[in-house]
Amino acid sequence: MPHLGLEISETGSTRQAPSTTATPVLSFENVAIEYPKRGRVPAFRAADEINLNVYPGEIVGLVGESGSGKTTLGRAAVGLLPIKSGTLISAGVDISAGGVKELKSLRRKAGIVFQDPGSSLNPRMPIGESIGEPLLLAGEAEGKDLDKRVQELLSSVELPTSYRNRYPHELSGGQRQRVGIARALSLAPELLIADEPTSALDVSVQARFLDLLQELQQKLHFACLFISHDLAVVDMLAHRIAVMHRGRLVEQGTRDEILRSPKEAYTQRLISAVPLPDPVAQRERRESRRAGL
Repeated sequence: MPHLGLEISETGSTRQAPSTTATPVLSFENVAIEYPKRGRVPAFRAADEINLNVYPGEIVGLVGESGSGKTTLGRAAVGLLPIKSGTLISAGVDISAGGVKELKSLRRKAGIVFQDPGSSLNPRMPIGESIGEPLLLAGEAEGKDLDKRVQELLSSVELPTSYRNRYPHELSGGQRQRVGIARALSLAPELLIADEPTSALDVSVQARFLDLLQELQQKLHFACLFISHDLAVVDMLAHRIAVMHRGRLVEQGTRDEILRSPKEAYTQRLISAVPLPDPVAQRERRESRRAGL
């Protein structure tokens, strides 16, 4: 089970951060995102003044409480939500205007892994067909070539190739989420949005799932926006972290700057709410918090 470390981890000290001098794969520039008026429900601005870059080969963790707007940014990044104002460039495609041609181009360059691995797969479709569907629709492969690509993708996420004929309900949550990754990576995207991909998984399988995602990212070198409310998970994966609160980004920096030397009071509160694995340390922190009241 991942847990938030108090010191710079050995993994973090040796993991080299990608260059931030290259052209970003994902770039939000003064972006505002608004949910339109529906019936008597007024329009709602879910994100405002968003400035955020994700560079080639980089994992940026986007953290914050439920309702902070994290998922809104992720969905906008792959064209599932239009933006109200600002400039949004995703995988080299300017989707600020939301044109059909631009969105179609983006579908081949960006993938998304959703929070619930069960609901994101067609229950009537064998997983081999689910994984191969983006390749088929894009005209990238068919017939025996498609079969081979599906087998390679299953192997890349450590699932037996025989699973191609199984249906989603026959797999565990962790296995379904691996299928989701295989499908999202089928077109070798430049950008992957991972929207709370571990929240529906049992803690016993979270660590291996995160190891697998990190191994694939290092091998394929895609940029990744990893959305999570779990700071321990982000600590394990991210090169940089952006903190979101009430629709705005309040702090950005390397993972060690954010998790070990946070400047914003909101970030400090998020970190202090994370349980410590050591019960003695957890009790001491609780007592110190009470003494400060």
